[in-house]
Amino acid sequence: MTQQRQSFGPGRVLAEVSLIVALPIVGGVIAGLVADNVLGTSPLLVLGGLLLGSLITALVLYRYITANAARLRGTGHAGDGSAAEQRQPDATAGKNSTDDA
Repeated sequence: MTQQRQSFGPGRVLAEVSLIVALPIVGGVIAGLVADNVLGTSPLLVLGGLLLGSLITALVLYRYITANAARLRGTGHAGDGSAAEQRQPDATAGKNSTDDA
């Protein structure tokens, strides 16, 4: 039984992108709130956490898009062993060798 890669349906892409966007921003804001309460620097560190979370989101989203661009378009040629890449025929497939016994 072969294991196949899960497809990139619209729901899956939406869920992944939502997590990529939400987690760093929310994490940065929460870390900023905690740090502001400890240090008494309200609202400086909340804004810094929001800025840092937004920067991380932009970088991770860029990497996600560039890594999955071909699969998201549906061509399947991202150099990652996708199904379309695995189906390419071998140049020697089907040829009989004279060395066979």
